[in-house]
Amino acid sequence: MSKHVFDLSEKATHDLVAGQLRALADQFARGEVDLSYDDWHSPTAVVDPVEVVVDLTQRKHRVDLVIHLSWPHATE
Repeated sequence: MSKHVFDLSEKATHDLVAGQLRALADQFARGEVDLSYDDWHSPTAVVDPVEVVVDLTQRKHRVDLVIHLSWPHATE
């Protein structure tokens, strides 16, 4: 079973996006990620081991950078 919690799509400067990624990385380092649409959803716990895939693709008119992180639920 899956439960959609959050997604975001926007256009911004690379400086603004870098700040947002730093803030997310700080949450990740503290062991919980607080991303949700509503205040009632508690932060998501980050537990080890974390699987990481970083994929950089250069296309004709754009570059795609995809970072995929996954980890087990804290209750497992």
